[in-house]
Amino acid sequence: MSSQTTHAHMRPTTYKHQTVTNLPVRSVSIDDAFWAPKLKVLRDTTVHDVLNKFEQDGALRNFDFVAAGAEGYHSGEPWFDGLLYETLRGISDILAVHDDEALDRRVDEIAAKIAAAQDAVGDGYINTYTLLDRPTQRWGENGGNLRWQHDVYNAGCLIEAGVHHYRATGKTSLLAVAVKFANHMSGLMGPPPKRNIVPAHSLPEEAVLKLHQLAVDEPGLADTLNLPFAASDYLALAAFWIHNRGNHEGRASHDGEYAQDHKPVLEQDEAVGHAVRATLLYAGLTSLHLATGEAAYLETAKKLWDNIAYRKSHITGGVGAIHHDEKFGGEYELPDNGYLETCAGVGVGFFSWNLFLATGESRYIDKLETILYNIVLAGRSMNGHKYFYENPLVSDGGHNRWEWHACPCCPPMIVKLLPELASYVYAQDGNGVYVNLFIASEGALRVGDVPVRLKQQTLYPWDGAVAIAVTPEREARFDVRVRIPEWCARYAIAVNGQEAAYDAINGYAVLTRTWAKGDVIRLDLELSVDLIGAHPKVTTHANRAAIRRGPVLYCLESMDNERYAGGVANYAREALDKQVRLNRRLPPTPVFETRYDPDFFDGAVIIRTEDADGHPLTAIPYPYWNNRSRGTMDIWLAYDHAAGTEGWDDRLYRTITRA
Repeated sequence: MSSQTTHAHMRPTTYKHQTVTNLPVRSVSIDDAFWAPKLKVLRDTTVHDVLNKFEQDGALRNFDFVAAGAEGYHSGEPWFDGLLYETLRGISDILAVHDDEALDRRVDEIAAKIAAAQDAVGDGYINTYTLLDRPTQRWGENGGNLRWQHDVYNAGCLIEAGVHHYRATGKTSLLAVAVKFANHMSGLMGPPPKRNIVPAHSLPEEAVLKLHQLAVDEPGLADTLNLPFAASDYLALAAFWIHNRGNHEGRASHDGEYAQDHKPVLEQDEAVGHAVRATLLYAGLTSLHLATGEAAYLETAKKLWDNIAYRKSHITGGVGAIHHDEKFGGEYELPDNGYLETCAGVGVGFFSWNLFLATGESRYIDKLETILYNIVLAGRSMNGHKYFYENPLVSDGGHNRWEWHACPCCPPMIVKLLPELASYVYAQDGNGVYVNLFIASEGALRVGDVPVRLKQQTLYPWDGAVAIAVTPEREARFDVRVRIPEWCARYAIAVNGQEAAYDAINGYAVLTRTWAKGDVIRLDLELSVDLIGAHPKVTTHANRAAIRRGPVLYCLESMDNERYAGGVANYAREALDKQVRLNRRLPPTPVFETRYDPDFFDGAVIIRTEDADGHPLTAIPYPYWNNRSRGTMDIWLAYDHAAGTEGWDDRLYRTITRA
């Protein structure tokens, strides 16, 4: 990393009205048999792969053309600037933890290109597509189309990258570009006499709020940057963007529901339209509550999350069922072949995390965990350089990861989320600490004025045993809140080998005691193989069940499952030739065998059973599918079970058989 490291230990964006305080990625080290190999692939392969492919596509050349003042031409989609910035944001969080001089230098070189292009324009604005292809149509004016041009979206991605890069490295090179653009927008957009311009693709709302908080935390940066750096301006801009949804005075609608522009946000209670835009808007709405404390923002965000979680989420955590416009369907409209864009799943992850910070409720971490172990990991191949845009729950053999895509928006979202994993494991509040995710790791935090170290040892998600060493610098009384996952029906908790008393609050087992060096919490989560059924209103899943073990969904790939007993016909070959669906039927009381296979990529538990005809079935973790073959895949298997409407409450999925 750069020699300029004085800010490397800065806290992450932390707002005044958070109920729970998040930790910096640098304060938690992950040494986990499940996650460490996958994060290493991200650092060693994926980030370089993504940068290389953007460079090959001309994304950096676009900035060179603008800097040279040449006519040039634009390569790639209008949102390529934003995708590049998102990648830089994720890399920044990697650099906060890992010294990588080559990667650090590459980011510096890209930042210099962006700054040179912005300086050539002269007024703080920088959007290469508009400048090169539509120079008279900034913000979609003069016959332009903001939904297509992504001027505000790209600006938001730049601002977020600038904040993350500064907090990670202490460098102001990218931050200065971001602040210039934010100041340009603050002077232009807002109530009359300013212009009614709101993002056609959300994300800028939360990005500008992160800049607002940085200005609150470090107002002296105004002198360092030699630029106006007014926290109030950025807060006002984000609030304007939120409140002016549905107000089309002086501007065109962003296609109504498609971009959540059909009515004011505080009047919205159903997730509609483009799923990525929606989830990022809701994440920004929650951040506005965290920054201001206004209850209406939180209440609206919770209603929208409930609508997604209990009416519009697939069992993997994926959202956005409809291919047309990449949008949410109606309530309980959850087809097996749903679109389920990787970006939308990541958006729900960010939204859920923000709601956890606002409330301290474990259900938001439950959702985040489901997305991490299924959608996010499925979105990238095990070798780190192939990707899914869509994540359906069934494939006839025609759905495969791609090396690259004309719209490669999903890889940068994966690059953004995974480096933040360390900051999700633990959290704290005035009463103590939270253990959110079960990942072998060590975290450093403070409870009051007492430094505390937490160290986890676990083989989760393949094993449910978790040991948590609690080591305060001196004896101190505080809470340790250990999440009890919603999927877990039976568990046990002990401290120092003795059964522990605890209170169950908001989905956490709260252990309150005077902690001392050498104290160890032992959590044992029963990892049964569960058959999961969908709410009866999900008609596409009637008389079907999915296999789940812990947080991981399982699927059947054709290469593991012969169609006929005794190997008469090789089902993998038949599936490739005819592209038929597996469609296997489970018996009334299936018996499952679980076995850990250390050679299945970086190790995984494989599940075996028999179908209703006595033929063998092999189920593998869903995120690992399509890494070995291009055959067929199924999650929802035929299974006759009663599906009455009683007892579902708000549950969209529930266990119908536990083995």
